[in-house]
Amino acid sequence: MEDKDLTLNEAVKIINSCFPDDKPLFVVDGSKFKASSSDWKERLKLKEMETGYRK
Repeated sequence: MEDKDLTLNEAVKIINSCFPDDKPLFVVDGSKFKASSSDWKERLKLKEMETGYRK
């Protein structure tokens, strides 16, 4: 696996691309990174189980 230097916006865009039907999981506000909603942990856990990263 190659190491890549990503900007914060690029990294958030990649993460959010895993949630195409939902609202974004994370947002960048200026130079700050934050969750877009209070249920982000639950949504991330469901996606992990769906893709097999979490059992």
